[in-house]
Amino acid sequence: MKIRFTRSIPALIVAAAVLTGCGGAEERKAEHLARGLEFFEARNFDKAKVEFKNVLQIDPKTASPYFYLGRIEEDQKNWREAFGFYQKAVELDPGNHEAQVRLAKFYLLAKDAEKATELLEPAAAEKPTDIEVRMLQAALANLKGDGASMLAQLRALVAEKPARPDPYLVLALHLVQQEQADEGRSVLEEGLAANPNHPALLTALARLQLQQGQAEAAEGTMNALIAAQPDRLEHRVMLTELYLKQSRWDAAEAALRNTMRDLPEEPRAPLLLAQFFVKRGDGKRAVDELQTAIGASSSEKATALRFGLAKVHENLGEVEQAETVYRALMADSENKPDGLKATTLLAELLAKRGRAEDARELVQTVLAETPQDYAALSLQGRLALARKDAQEAIASFRALLKDQPDAVEVLTLLARAYMLDEKPALAQEQLEKAVAAKPAEYRLRKQLVEFLVAQKNLPLALDKLNEFLKVQPKHLDGLNLKADLLVASQKAEALEKVLKEIETEFPDKAVGPFRLGQLYQSQKKPEAALARYEAALARAKNDYEPLKAIVSLHLAEKQPDKALARIRKALKDDPKHPTAHQLLGLYYFAQKQEANAVKALQQAIETNPKWRLPYYNLAGYYEQKNDLAGAAKLYRRVLEMEPKDIASHMGLARILEQGKDWAGARAEYEAVLERNPAHALAANNLAALLSADAGDRDQLQRALALAGRFETSTEPAFLDTLGWIYYQLGETEKAQPLLEKAAERMPDVPVFQYHLGMLYLKSGDKERARSQLEKAVAAKTDYLGLDDAKQALSSVSE
Repeated sequence: MKIRFTRSIPALIVAAAVLTGCGGAEERKAEHLARGLEFFEARNFDKAKVEFKNVLQIDPKTASPYFYLGRIEEDQKNWREAFGFYQKAVELDPGNHEAQVRLAKFYLLAKDAEKATELLEPAAAEKPTDIEVRMLQAALANLKGDGASMLAQLRALVAEKPARPDPYLVLALHLVQQEQADEGRSVLEEGLAANPNHPALLTALARLQLQQGQAEAAEGTMNALIAAQPDRLEHRVMLTELYLKQSRWDAAEAALRNTMRDLPEEPRAPLLLAQFFVKRGDGKRAVDELQTAIGASSSEKATALRFGLAKVHENLGEVEQAETVYRALMADSENKPDGLKATTLLAELLAKRGRAEDARELVQTVLAETPQDYAALSLQGRLALARKDAQEAIASFRALLKDQPDAVEVLTLLARAYMLDEKPALAQEQLEKAVAAKPAEYRLRKQLVEFLVAQKNLPLALDKLNEFLKVQPKHLDGLNLKADLLVASQKAEALEKVLKEIETEFPDKAVGPFRLGQLYQSQKKPEAALARYEAALARAKNDYEPLKAIVSLHLAEKQPDKALARIRKALKDDPKHPTAHQLLGLYYFAQKQEANAVKALQQAIETNPKWRLPYYNLAGYYEQKNDLAGAAKLYRRVLEMEPKDIASHMGLARILEQGKDWAGARAEYEAVLERNPAHALAANNLAALLSADAGDRDQLQRALALAGRFETSTEPAFLDTLGWIYYQLGETEKAQPLLEKAAERMPDVPVFQYHLGMLYLKSGDKERARSQLEKAVAAKTDYLGLDDAKQALSSVSE
């Protein structure tokens, strides 16, 4: 909703200036209004807002400042604020038809036909030929279910060949949605004939041409768009993206270099070129290009490029290089905004790498200079959440909400902080506010519903979800979530109704009949369940889950022959069926036919080599049979295809640990943490390996940095790891409660008993040390430290 300036603004300025002769408050009010209108016309919105608010301080019942504040907020896409200002303008001046029209737009978006009609009628009576009013009337007709009337009104508007793009754009969009793309394209071409080289029309035409597969025509339209607005980067990006989709790498690079040439002060142009090389797998070239651009740029542009260079290093996994760039920016800028920005970004990077305390120190540096810095406060709050400091998290997020009370991400974080503080009512209040701020956003509604489920308030959870589905009744994820709630509520009849609705409303989706099959199977209705599973499979021919459900149902009904026959039928219908061999392997494992199972899984890999599940299953079998080399080989094959596959890195690390290849296992855990620094199990296992050698202080400190997050964990393995690190560092007072909790909660894990026994031994408590070490040695399990446990037990028994 971009602002369109009307011819009446200069007249308003003159009128406001004339009023300055009235003296006193009225004179000041008129002066502020006149200046506000001048700034508004010049699109200097920050200064315009100050002047309009000055008017309202003098006289809060003046309507026009509210109207123009609404215009500014609308232009800046602050919809709630714009709506509030327009509402106030109409309330104070019911005759302000332009405010009524703009407010009507919001009610149309909210699908409130009654209120939109009420606002539009007086404006239409005064200006029956106004294009804005007529377009809204067309939209209103569509909202009321009269699509034919809307289409007729839009066609009438376009026939008048107006000198503005909106009618053409709206009509073309409607025609495309009605699968009349050719006619929609013709409308856009008519619009360009009436409004030559209009950027909005050219953009819409280019996108429609791409949608219709007319790449050559789209390229020509994009070049016309660039010629019409040569200084707009987004048009050049659109052309580059076209070349990338066509794998025309040279053309894409040339387009980006032309952008750098034509827009020499635009820092995003070299950054886009660097991103191009990163995506092409040439990280070194990306870095080289940016460094060259930095050397040839003005100070301001070079700073922006240095920030971009740091991000490129981050994306390439070159953490040390990224840190170096950020620290250089900090040193160059000291406490200036760029230096503080670099400090915050470095803090974010360190936090992701598990260096929480270093990150916290940097954040505190920023907040000491700018206490309301949004990014720094946000990170401070998130760091506090991670270390279970509810009070600091709450304070940080509440500070953020002072300036942005509807910031939904902050509201959801504050809810987490209140839950940490054991204040569920306040947590729920924040989630309710987030939903109110963006009622159409399913993600937020889902968070609220899941919170209520966790609070065991299923009825209210269902009510909140139904509120959403009342507005968006065909939201598939919402309907599925409702089905989940009905399962939890044990409302089988209502559940069946919802699942049948999904099956009917989404005929191309397998989820409806599949979930109906699950329901019928739970109700001991195998024939009905089988029919729905088959229906699900028909909708998604090669979907693994429906076929697996059919096989599992036959096995549950003690019908292994039918299970095997169904798999073989799938393979007969399609010998290269991408998932049936995997199921055949599982079937043979269930029937204790291991050789056949292995053969089937190998066939599954050969048939569908990019599907990872057969690799995992076969590797698991080899691991169970102690064929560590065979298991490792399979995980490495997956990693050759997909180096970022975390499951394979974790599986391979586990295999290497069993083979006592500690260095190899560490490397795999490092690879996982490089891609996902928050992966708790990888952090724990790596920390455990690093803490094995008490003589290597550097490794122990790294282990502590990784495991420090587990201080308040309830997971015994994590507590044991952190406790053992403290033991190795000589901090037995910190170690003892952690090791005791781990050993108490899992008394059958010998390594936990070993660690606790060693701690008691170090503390001089030989009796308790002997008791724990005997348990550690008695178990017939090999683990890192078993030889030390035996030696320690021998010494304490002497």
